[in-house]
Amino acid sequence: MKYETIGKTNTKISKITLGCMSFGAKSEWMIESDEAKPIINCALDLGITFFDTANAYSNGRSEEILGELLKDCRDDVVIGSKVRYQMGDNPNDVGLSKEQINKQIEKSLERLQTKFIDLYQIHRWDYETPIEETLVALDQLVKDDKVRHIGGSNMWTWQFAKSLWISNELDLHRFETMQTHYNLCYREEEREMFPFCKDQNISTLSYNPVAKGFLTGKYTRNGKNNSIRFKTDPGLATKFFKSEDFDILEVVIQIANEKDVKPAQIALAWLLEKNITSPIIGVTKISHVEEAIDSLNIKLTSDDIKRLEEPYQVQSVHHLD
Repeated sequence: MKYETIGKTNTKISKITLGCMSFGAKSEWMIESDEAKPIINCALDLGITFFDTANAYSNGRSEEILGELLKDCRDDVVIGSKVRYQMGDNPNDVGLSKEQINKQIEKSLERLQTKFIDLYQIHRWDYETPIEETLVALDQLVKDDKVRHIGGSNMWTWQFAKSLWISNELDLHRFETMQTHYNLCYREEEREMFPFCKDQNISTLSYNPVAKGFLTGKYTRNGKNNSIRFKTDPGLATKFFKSEDFDILEVVIQIANEKDVKPAQIALAWLLEKNITSPIIGVTKISHVEEAIDSLNIKLTSDDIKRLEEPYQVQSVHHLD
């Protein structure tokens, strides 16, 4: 396993991150603690040290599962979680106000069975709360040793730049990471966000690296797509089933066959070639972890990369507002 330092910190994370959105019981394709345990153990055995979750995943159940399974090795791992989305039925339990951040951090710490969260990220921009209030509240969490570092996710580059500027002006702890939606079928962060992060020494974390499973090769252009994920996740069909997406998928499959590897491994290998600090893999099987680790050893040629990128068509930026 390879490891990378995040931002301007001294914290290192594994080159592959285990995403834990699939832990819980909110949808049919998710798994509970008994199925998650061997996956976590496999990840640890193979050198994965960074685990990413959020309070909103299965309304806190993902954090509970992760906390239970990592409590005996807490000092050896890096845990990331997020705050922003609606929690429970209370209409006020949402957003990034000082009150909400202070309330939700305590609940996350309890569910994760830990005294601190290594990387606490805002899940999305809150248009109803001044970012100054959010940043001051997060800074206080760091000072109180409840959080080690903070990060951003799902925002426009101008919003991220504004956040860093305010942190600098007010002498606050800054965002050290940016978690974005990025894969072969959606590359719009290449416009501004990634160049900006490189300039500011911000680490990049990419979720949906295999496009919600689309780039695994199990879906066909004209066939019936009856996977549980396809039936229960409306975002899969609306984001990744365009004709040009299948053009990309066909190249992924071709190169995978040439190298005798899985299509998902080619998708991950491409991401690693793009200098993403750590792709976040969502898994429901041990084999998913093993295959992701093996992708670290796949070498893509310049011709491979050209072929993979050629079919892409620029699209509108989405999922940020």
